[in-house]
Amino acid sequence: MTGIAKRPLSDATKSKILAVAAEILSMHGAVVGNRMCQDWSGSKDRSPKAVFTPQELDDISYNHEIENSDLKDYEQGVDMMHDEMVASFALADALRDMAGDALR
Repeated sequence: MTGIAKRPLSDATKSKILAVAAEILSMHGAVVGNRMCQDWSGSKDRSPKAVFTPQELDDISYNHEIENSDLKDYEQGVDMMHDEMVASFALADALRDMAGDALR
């Protein structure tokens, strides 16, 4: 920490950051989907299972499955957020929803 103040970002810039981050997560999901073991390999205390409540995980999963399968693969209370590929795609969808029309 240098003590130098960061420049504030506009809401439009923040939305664009979310949209680009969503693309990065989607690319990551495609790569980790090719691995044999896709279980969470990062810090356990920063994993989706540790960060989000069960209800939040269910909400994220529900919204993702609207995009992924028209809810055909959704089962209430069941999420696969321990899997890096699923977490990447589900969180990418959530970021796209948050970003709105930033890059459209």
